[in-house]
Formats: sequence, structure tokens, C-alpha cells
Amino acid sequence: MTEQISTSGNIKEISLRGVALYPRLQGIIGEKYCSANRIVVLDDTPTEIKVAVPEHSLACIEEIRKVLPRQKKIDLYLGDQLEIEWVFVRGYDLYDLNHSC
Repeated sequence: MTEQISTSGNIKEISLRGVALYPRLQGIIGEKYCSANRIVVLDDTPTEIKVAVPEHSLACIEEIRKVLPRQKKIDLYLGDQLEIEWVFVRGYDLYDLNHSC
């Protein structure tokens, strides 16, 4: 995963090549919610949660803040929409049809 600062503000951009979905991490926010809004939970610690979202899901961050404990910080990354789609396709590919990339 490589990251860089976005030109649209202080949100960092991240490459999601090779990133896998982990149901335990997605379940922190809710698997269905993450799937519907294309949110990828990358890491979770007691003090922060690291998530990658496509640009159209940035509005969801306030909703996520409401379900997390107040002391937990959201470390937000902007992911490429196509890379996020591939993360979800690979993550829910039950028959391992899309194992390339």
C-alpha cells in the first residue's frame, strides 16, 4: 500500500493493490454498510480505525463517527474506485474466479 496526499484537501490517497477484505474488520462498521458504500476497513486499534473510501462515500464518514466510540479516531484514506471494486470482487469471490491481480 502506498499513500500520498490528495490534491482535494488533507485526505491521503492510498493504493489498494493486493489488499484483502477481512470480515472481522468490515464487521466493526457493518459488512452490509461497508459493501453498500464501498468502504474498506484496513486496520483497527483501540485508538483508531483506518478506512479507505471512494470519493462518493466521503459523506458516510459522519455516520461512521456516530457508531464508533468517541475516543476512536478515523484515519481516512481516499481509494481509487476501481481498486476498491476489485477488493470487493476478490473478497466475496467464493469460487476464486478472480484470483489474478
